Amino acid sequence: MREGKKLERRNLEQGQALMTEGEEGGELFLLLDGVVDVEVNGDRVAEIGPGALLGERALLEGGKRTATVWATTPIRVAVVPPDAIDESALPELAASHRRED
Repeated sequence: MREGKKLERRNLEQGQALMTEGEEGGELFLLLDGVVDVEVNGDRVAEIGPGALLGERALLEGGKRTATVWATTPIRVAVVPPDAIDESALPELAASHRRED
């Protein structure tokens, strides 16, 4: 992330989608509080808690979300806009995540 950017915060209620598989996506999300489920093709593939950075695959793979992420508890995220992202760090970040398919 580039320095000097103030990040928007969003709150979602249990059951709301943070991102939906197949939709366009250009920002990253830092999960500050709560737990999310990750679904690919309707199958639950992961449960993720605070501290996770979400959404990098869309930035690396053509701008489309590769999974749906549901709030399984109320969540709070920081939104990292495209102009605050250091794209040179994305491949390393993505390599540290398990591929959902």
